[in-house]
Amino acid sequence: MTLVRTISATPEALYAAWTEPDRMRQWYATVVDADVRVGGRYRIELHEADGTVNGFTGEYLELTPPTRIAFTFTHHAETPEDRISDERVEVTFREIGPGCTELTLVNSWVGPEFEPSYYDGLRGGWEDWVDRLEKAI
Repeated sequence: MTLVRTISATPEALYAAWTEPDRMRQWYATVVDADVRVGGRYRIELHEADGTVNGFTGEYLELTPPTRIAFTFTHHAETPEDRISDERVEVTFREIGPGCTELTLVNSWVGPEFEPSYYDGLRGGWEDWVDRLEKAI
């Protein structure tokens, strides 16, 4: 799944929003524990209004300030999905003008194809996160 968005911010500001735990808490998750270095691990939790908690963990694979971040991504839900493995997220920031950056997010994994509604939900989740990022920048 690929998402491309133009955001009114510099690559440096976007990179910081994805890699500085205090900034990550402003848009990404309620709880952020992150050892932001290649090989470092992170854990985030989203506490929803209905009392549910969505947790995610992973490892940083690549950190190239201010243009690229790659990490593994595992969703820990109340009903675990065991059909996905080796999930990976890559985020790139490309300056396209003064204070304007193209963000490209690629979420990939190993496993079978899913029905279209699954991809719609996945895209919707990342779009919501990027919407929150834009408001926080």
